[in-house]
Amino acid sequence: MNDQELEEPEQSAEVRQRAEAPKVPRARLVWGAAGVVVVALAVLGVWLGFSGAWKAWAAVASLNGTRITRAELDQHMDFLAKQGRIRPEALADPARRKEAERSALDDLVTRRLVLAEAEHLKVAVEPGEEDMAFRKAHGGQPGELKLLEAAKKAGEDVERMRQEVRRQLLMTRLAEKVTEGVTVNDADVTKYYESHPLVFTQPGAARLRLLVVDSREEGERLRAQVLKGADFAALVRQYSKGGHKENGGEMGWVDPRMLPGSIAKAVEGIPQTGVTPVIEGKGSFYVLRVEGRQGSRQVPLAEVKERIREVLAAERKQAKFAEWLGERRRAAKIEMYL
Repeated sequence: MNDQELEEPEQSAEVRQRAEAPKVPRARLVWGAAGVVVVALAVLGVWLGFSGAWKAWAAVASLNGTRITRAELDQHMDFLAKQGRIRPEALADPARRKEAERSALDDLVTRRLVLAEAEHLKVAVEPGEEDMAFRKAHGGQPGELKLLEAAKKAGEDVERMRQEVRRQLLMTRLAEKVTEGVTVNDADVTKYYESHPLVFTQPGAARLRLLVVDSREEGERLRAQVLKGADFAALVRQYSKGGHKENGGEMGWVDPRMLPGSIAKAVEGIPQTGVTPVIEGKGSFYVLRVEGRQGSRQVPLAEVKERIREVLAAERKQAKFAEWLGERRRAAKIEMYL
């Protein structure tokens, strides 16, 4: 073997530098990369904390694995406050605010559950139905943007209000579907009628005219004229300060129990027809003429039969839907974190 065969091939300077450089252990490389990730996450956490985004993103509940965030709850509470369902004083007190938050969250979970069940049962609201239903409910004419006007007046986002109308329509249709088997027969109606006699008893009534003046002296003077035969209605038109002046003080048939205490007592003191004494009220004085009386009467079943049927059907449907919704809530996986 000659010397040429024993010589090693000459290496470049770059290759020699790589060979001579100290080798970094693989473990150190892994830990170094992990450290970079940890630092990045820490920086992200600090940013989320200072920006408030973390609080908004944090879950306050979970429905069947779907998160409900703090931002969604805050938005729902704002909506309920604008509707008057959350009082401003409840938000000012920490303890009451916590209770209001739990109540609003429970309402939000129920709403989400209802929407999911409506989708499952193929109950739907077509695009545009929200505006049509709102316009019809508020007496609008075709083409009027009633929903948009109402949202601007209430300072509410029009899409948020449209979603609420849509939810109400879905709720109504879902309730109709769930309770479509509820019935009320004639025997149910008769039983209800016979067990609630006072409900279907019309109380006695008195036909009244009213004179309102500013002083007792004027009231006594005009009352004396009536007792001597003067036309009560004519005196009312000439002297009365009350809202019934133009029609001669005519109040129609009135249940005396619905009148203020002192006036009711004076009216009850007139057996059939007559004029009451002068009655002192708040800043005014009153004289009433009783022109007739009707005794109490039992309303016949035939007159109220269908109204009773409607009431019973509504009660039973409400109970049926509440029972069904309770079953859906128990079957759902609901987790509250507040």
